[in-house]
Amino acid sequence: MAELDERDVSHGASRFKPAAQPHLRAPQEARRSGFTKFLCVVAVLAVLVLAGFIFWRHRPVSIYVDGDPRTVFKRSTVEDLFRDERPDVAPGNLVSVTGNVLGERQGNPFSAQVDGNEVSYEESLEYRLFGGENVSFADGDDRIEEYTTEVTRMAPRLEVVVRDGTPEKGYMVQQGTVQYVSDWGRPGTHEVHHGVLSGETGDGTVIEEPRNTVVTVQNIHPDNDEKLVALTFDDGPSYFTETYLDILAQHGVKATFCIMGEQVADGAYVIGETAAAGHLIASNTWDHKQLTTLEADEVQREIGDTAAALRDVIGTDVNFLRPPYGDLDSQAWLNSGGHVAVSVYWTHDSLDWEMPGVDAIVHNATEPMAPGSVILMHDGGGDRNQDVEALPRIIEAWQAAGYRFVTMRELLESDSSIDLSAVDMGSMPADGMWPTELA
Repeated sequence: MAELDERDVSHGASRFKPAAQPHLRAPQEARRSGFTKFLCVVAVLAVLVLAGFIFWRHRPVSIYVDGDPRTVFKRSTVEDLFRDERPDVAPGNLVSVTGNVLGERQGNPFSAQVDGNEVSYEESLEYRLFGGENVSFADGDDRIEEYTTEVTRMAPRLEVVVRDGTPEKGYMVQQGTVQYVSDWGRPGTHEVHHGVLSGETGDGTVIEEPRNTVVTVQNIHPDNDEKLVALTFDDGPSYFTETYLDILAQHGVKATFCIMGEQVADGAYVIGETAAAGHLIASNTWDHKQLTTLEADEVQREIGDTAAALRDVIGTDVNFLRPPYGDLDSQAWLNSGGHVAVSVYWTHDSLDWEMPGVDAIVHNATEPMAPGSVILMHDGGGDRNQDVEALPRIIEAWQAAGYRFVTMRELLESDSSIDLSAVDMGSMPADGMWPTELA
């Protein structure tokens, strides 16, 4: 085979080498350049739109300050306007959680109204103006010191409800034949603020309102005017009590015995005998002190100690009270601390303690007769021989008129307007809280 010379080889190789193609890169660069220009145009338009939007949102608008026209940028705050206007108003004071001044002129710098509506200083920092508003400034409010918060129980109040038609009882403080707890009430919760600077403690927001404890005062009206009457005996037990029990048994009568606490120890046997016979045992306090003259701790001892002593003897709670001298007002109820649920008065005072004679005792205990009557007599506290002679005559007079003798509990049950659900709890419930003040 003939040899190829160097030129032939080189020429042949050159025929197979790819030729440079610079003309293929020009369209790519052109496209990139066009896209870049497009982005620049979009960016410029976006900036123009954004600038226009910002200008539109914050363009100058007209408002009024105390009726005088002003120009502000739209969406300016009331606080911005205050700084621009510098009205002649005085700051409030820095005060403690109980209202004592801690620093003069250290409170909020101003207060404001926008179109007649109050705007607090805190609100003014964010309150935006859009044009057309009428703004006025006044002296600043006081600012309360920084404080910590504690949530505590809030005591209910004692609310006394006197039913219509319940008359005053002469010189006696108690109104109505009966006073009773109709709702033990429940505590609420509220915030208590402890001032950081002052160290003072003040009340804050009420979280849950307490439910008042309610004492209802009324006369007793048996349903359908049923002829019912109650005999009650105070100051016992005594030497005469067993004679009373015999008389009552002979006439088929149930009564209510109001026992003095200081006599429970010596009279335990007869008290047990009285309860076993179906009579109602009530308290006449420990030693017959006038409850309205005592401090709260004394009232609670008089009632609470007697109830505890009687419970030890008869095995059940005693929550009926005959207040000495019939004297139990709203403050004494408050002072009782929840140790009593029912206070019973009377409609007929036999005045036997005056020993006026048998005929007088009988007359006082029988005139006039009406359904729901409550007769006051005594089985202790002195010579009761006149009572022993008068008692059968009193019973027979009422029975002859068609009346039936019942205990005070039964007499209350005969009047459907009397709600005994709270009384039946026996005492204040565990989740209750006795009031600390009157409603």
